[in-house]
Amino acid sequence: MKKKFLAFLLILFPIFSLGIAKAETIKIVSDTAYAPFEFKDSDQTYKGIDVDIINKVAEIKGWNIQMSYPGFDAAVNAVQAGQADAIMAGMTKTKEREKVFTMSDTYYDTKVVIATTKAHKISKYDQLTGKTVGVKNGTAAQRFLETIKDKYGFTIKTFDTSDLMNNSLSAGAIDAMMDDKPVIEYAINQGQDLHIEMDGEAVGSFAFGVKKGSKYEHLVTEFNQALAEMKKDGSLDKIIKKWTASSSSAVPTTTTLAGLKAIPVKAKYIIASDSSFAPFVFQNSSNQYTGIDMELIKAIAKDQGFEIEIINPGFDAAINAVQAGQADGIIAGMSVTDARKATFDFSDSYYTANTILGVKESSTIASYEDLKGKTVGVKNGTASQTFLTENQSKYGYQIKTFADGSSMYDSLNTGAIDAVMDDEPVLKYSISQGQKLKTPIPGSPIGETAFAVKKGTNPELIEMFNNGLANLKANGEFQKILDKYLASESSTASTSAVDETTIWGLLQNNYKQLLSGLGITLALALISFAIAIVIGIIFGMFSVSPYKSLRVISEIFVDVIRGIPLMILAAFIFWG
Repeated sequence: MKKKFLAFLLILFPIFSLGIAKAETIKIVSDTAYAPFEFKDSDQTYKGIDVDIINKVAEIKGWNIQMSYPGFDAAVNAVQAGQADAIMAGMTKTKEREKVFTMSDTYYDTKVVIATTKAHKISKYDQLTGKTVGVKNGTAAQRFLETIKDKYGFTIKTFDTSDLMNNSLSAGAIDAMMDDKPVIEYAINQGQDLHIEMDGEAVGSFAFGVKKGSKYEHLVTEFNQALAEMKKDGSLDKIIKKWTASSSSAVPTTTTLAGLKAIPVKAKYIIASDSSFAPFVFQNSSNQYTGIDMELIKAIAKDQGFEIEIINPGFDAAINAVQAGQADGIIAGMSVTDARKATFDFSDSYYTANTILGVKESSTIASYEDLKGKTVGVKNGTASQTFLTENQSKYGYQIKTFADGSSMYDSLNTGAIDAVMDDEPVLKYSISQGQKLKTPIPGSPIGETAFAVKKGTNPELIEMFNNGLANLKANGEFQKILDKYLASESSTASTSAVDETTIWGLLQNNYKQLLSGLGITLALALISFAIAIVIGIIFGMFSVSPYKSLRVISEIFVDVIRGIPLMILAAFIFWG
């Protein structure tokens, strides 16, 4: 009887296990905005080719799926780190990726194509000679352009998102761009000023993927089975045509993120920033931190409905806080660089940074050629320093680096250096505050400024920032923030600004802060004096007490307080 019962259990076990497996929730990650493959529509839901395909596969195979949309890089990292089970994000199947991912059969053969504005059509690669072509970083389009750039004599400029690339094309900063053909066709359908004159290049195909060697490799087999069924019954072709047909009624009226909101995961996000980097962040006369970054992050938090706590430890400390997990994000006028991309996930850019040369009003310097034999000051470790270093041999100037802006500008005012190079908004803000400087040469682009989180963490924070930024741009509030701090007649500029190169000038411009600090110092001194009297009376009474234990406590306290240097004690109280 027992043997029959055990045999019965052995028969039921695989069936029971299969039921559990079927009930398991499969976490699938995708891109945030890669229309027409995935994007958030005006009804606040994600739609597109990838979304429809994975939902159809789940329906056929009985999967219970949970989709999230952290962005492509974050999605790849999530699968590699085991935080997600699979990725469906318009991911090209390559030999390099197959070393890391087990990938399915391909479901879409993509082409990359050159696009221009309608007024500047390009019909062959020869016409790109001497021009600049934009492309998204790390894409198949970039790899293709790298193989032909020397042959046709054009330069490549990389971007993190399609929006930044499209804006640069519209502004004339680049002459053409290359992207996936369906992406550009979709943008054209939405009314963007883009034009395709060439057929495009076949560069690969998209596939579903899981981490190589993981327990989810069976999902690829099941995906392939469902995909074969969809190809056979025509449902795959129907999905693709739904989103790529030029006259499709399924195409939403807009691809902009304006009006969208994401869902916060935490009750409160800690945002780190710089402490003094006007006009992005600085202290006003009331000792409150203000500036472009401060107003922007507060406006985005309000728009997206999440709570923030801002800390201002300084730029280096802010970076360390995010890397150590003590802060969730950083907004500090931070430039997007390849080196930082290895550590941080960046938002869409909210400011295109220029570096610009500043000289004294009496200077005769009017071009870079006039800098020959002269000394130019720059802050250490900045994009401005990189620009100066790259052009030093060309123009023959000397470079002197500084740890901070104030010492650099002081050196210029005293004649120790002949010019300074700094971020354009920083330099122009200094001029609006009374610095006797001028900018004889137009600024040079050095990169994009963006919000950031530690790589692979808080993807919803990036999504909320991007959505909020788009909303602020759409309703005009973003431009108001920029105008407040960057307009030539900025309301922040003091109409009676005083030269701070003298002691009297410093006092005139900063007497409010000095008086405020004096008041705080006096208040703390009085409070400390009162507390010290109370403590002194208590331990004085202990020292003359008839009880030996109280006298011993008093003696230990007095000896310890006398024996420890005051600075050590203060440091212990502050950090301990």
